[in-house]
Amino acid sequence: MNETYSTERYEGRTIVIRDAQDDDLLDITRIYNMAVVVGGSTADLTPRNLDQRREWVYSHNPRNQYPVVVIEVDGKVAGFASLSKYHSRAGYSEITEFSYYVDKAYARQGLGTRLVRWLLDAAKRIGFRIAVCVVFADNAGSTALMNRFGFERYGYLPRACRNGDRFLDVAYWYKDLD
Repeated sequence: MNETYSTERYEGRTIVIRDAQDDDLLDITRIYNMAVVVGGSTADLTPRNLDQRREWVYSHNPRNQYPVVVIEVDGKVAGFASLSKYHSRAGYSEITEFSYYVDKAYARQGLGTRLVRWLLDAAKRIGFRIAVCVVFADNAGSTALMNRFGFERYGYLPRACRNGDRFLDVAYWYKDLD
């Protein structure tokens, strides 16, 4: 797959959402590791290497059902997102879990909103019935996006993740796509 899904001009910049390619793996790894180091948006505690992120991208199979996309600003990869299998058991096949990460240099510029909108549109187009997302409860930006897009919090697990000497609560969100 090598498809461009959307291109828009915003405040003089060109923003593109397209399929992730092998050439994007360095940027995907860099952005993900930034999230690991900063904390608060992934339960990974140590940075991932290129081969580990490649394996993660390739685990999204088939890609027409479990896409991985990047968002570019003026030709530079500024974030990435994916739809993933929720559970390996067949009875859960109509549910997808999504995730998204934005380079901290592009925070608060609407890229997360664009990625979540794209993920929800793609999930509907593919035929998923429910979308779920796991968010650290103190992640105000992602919590605001869940609320903005009409997700409902269906679970809360206090002190679920240990990050050094700090515990993080986890909120579980879902949206009915029917």
